[in-house]
Amino acid sequence: MKINKKTAIIIIGFGSIGKRHYSNLLKIGYKNITVFDPVDDVFIGTEKVNRLGKINEKVLKDFKIAFICNPNNFHLKYAIMCVQAGCQIFIEKPLSNNLKNIDKLISVTRKNKTINMVACNMRFHPCLEFIKNYLDKKKIGKIYSIQHEFGYYLPNWRPQNDYIKGYAAKKITGGGIILDDIHEFDLLFWLNDFKEVMESKFIFDKVSNLEIETEDICIASFRFKNKVLGLVKCDYLQKKYNRKCKIIGEHGNIRWDFNENIIWFETKESLKKLFKIKDYEANIMYIDEIKYFLKCLKENKQTFNNIEKSFYVLRYCVKRK
Repeated sequence: MKINKKTAIIIIGFGSIGKRHYSNLLKIGYKNITVFDPVDDVFIGTEKVNRLGKINEKVLKDFKIAFICNPNNFHLKYAIMCVQAGCQIFIEKPLSNNLKNIDKLISVTRKNKTINMVACNMRFHPCLEFIKNYLDKKKIGKIYSIQHEFGYYLPNWRPQNDYIKGYAAKKITGGGIILDDIHEFDLLFWLNDFKEVMESKFIFDKVSNLEIETEDICIASFRFKNKVLGLVKCDYLQKKYNRKCKIIGEHGNIRWDFNENIIWFETKESLKKLFKIKDYEANIMYIDEIKYFLKCLKENKQTFNNIEKSFYVLRYCVKRK
C-alpha cells in the first residue's frame, strides 16, 4: 500500500487520545490530517485544526487512514463506516463496550482486506517488550502465574476535565475500570501467547464515593489451557499511580514497576537487575505504536493486535465470567 507523509488521514474523536495521536502524527511528519468530533468545545485552543462538520461514507472515501478515537460505545459504528469507505483503520482501546456488531466489522474487514489495529500502546513499552522477549526465550523455565496490577484515582486521570462528565463515569459510554484498564488484560493474554482460557472469574463493585455509575475496582482471575494462572487487579482508587507486573516461574520470578522501570529477576538466593530504562517519556510508546501501524500499512501486512485478536480479550471483559 502506498503510504507517504501526504496521505490523507482522518481522526474521529478529538478528546485527549485523539489530540495525542494528532500531535504525534504531526511529529513524525504526517500533515494531511482532518478531524471530526461533534462536540465543538473539544476544539478550543486548536482552532487551526482542519475539521469536518459532518461525516458519512461518501466523505470518508477521501481518506486512506482513519483513527477512531471517540467514546468506545461509538467505535463499531464509525469503524464499519470507515472500512466500507475503503479506509485502513486504527481503533482506540477498548474495541467496543459490547459485542454487538463485532462479527459485522470482522466480516467487512475481511471482505475489504482492511489492515486494522486496536490500540495496545503498553505492548510498546520497552520494559514489557523486554519481558515478552525474555519469556519467549524460556529464560525462567515453566511459567506458573502472570499477575498485573493497575490503579489510579479517577479524578486525577485528566485533572483538566470533570471526571463526572467523562465517558468513564457512565455505563452507556462504556465506562468502568474493567474496560478502561483493558491494557492489563491485553498484556496478560499477550505475555501468555493468547492461550485458550479454560476458566475465568471477575469480582467487581463500586466501593468508593466517586460519582460514577460504573465499577471502580475489579479482581479477575484466569486459568489457561497451558496451566498458567493469570490475575488482573485494577481500580480507580489509588491516589498514587500504580502499574506492576509479576511473573512466577520455575527458576525464579520477574517483577516490574512502571514507576521505577527496572526489571528484576529474583530467587531465594539473589536479586538481579535484568533491564532498566531511565527518564522514560511515556509518549514514546504512543509514537512507536502508530509508527508500527503505518509500517504494517506500507508493507501490506496485518498487525499483531487486529480486531479479531482484540475481540478474544474483549469478550471476557464484557461478559465478565
